[in-house]
Amino acid sequence: MMAGGIRFIAFDMFGTLVHNDAAEWRAALHAIAREQALGIEGDALWKEWSAREVAFRKTRTNMADPAASPPFRTYRQAWRDAFVDTFRELHLEGDAETAADFCVDALTTHEAFIDAPAAVEALGQHARLAVLSNADDRFLDGTIAHNGWAFEAVVSSENARAYKPDPRIFATLCQRLGAVPNEVLYVGDSPYDDVHGAGLAGMRTVLVRRDQNTPGRTPPPEATALLGPDFAVGSLAELVPLAAALAGETPARAERS
Repeated sequence: MMAGGIRFIAFDMFGTLVHNDAAEWRAALHAIAREQALGIEGDALWKEWSAREVAFRKTRTNMADPAASPPFRTYRQAWRDAFVDTFRELHLEGDAETAADFCVDALTTHEAFIDAPAAVEALGQHARLAVLSNADDRFLDGTIAHNGWAFEAVVSSENARAYKPDPRIFATLCQRLGAVPNEVLYVGDSPYDDVHGAGLAGMRTVLVRRDQNTPGRTPPPEATALLGPDFAVGSLAELVPLAAALAGETPARAERS
């Protein structure tokens, strides 16, 4: 068992283990515009659609009273609705169902960051590994398979019926693992969804400072005082000595926040 009661390391997926930058999303919207012969540039489609997608992420969880959050919608459902509204706004005869499926399928092929495969393998020597991601099952499972990974537990927002930073999704992870929150080290790239959410749930947290424009990071509500991470790293490689240090093997080298 790792020192301090840490038995598990749980990862966010998109933006933490695999790429999820705005350029990939713009490319997907360009492909949709081209394949559906919409007669519009992909960037114009992206601008309208992404504004609606961000609005969904900002309003899907009531952190003051999570049980009073709006009825749960999967990403696929929310993306379809965003395309319906976008096509209507732009006076386009687009197929929203096909466009949403394209986005889902595109996510299943997102590649791991260069530091991720070796770090995941090494960290498995120090703790039991899990994934907790704001994602639909279809593209989360597909991405894990595409990158050749296996985890002890995989919790998606779809199967938990809640989105980070809602404490209910973190409780689902603990239930699946048979763990209490302070036994879990949670690793993610979002200060709000990942660090703040996991910290509120009682987990120790690691912020991975990725140098990319990640559209999946939910903007925090205004005037929200965010909890800071217990540790911050520039790459997943830095997690390996951190895990060893938590196991009492070597001094910690990751930046303490």
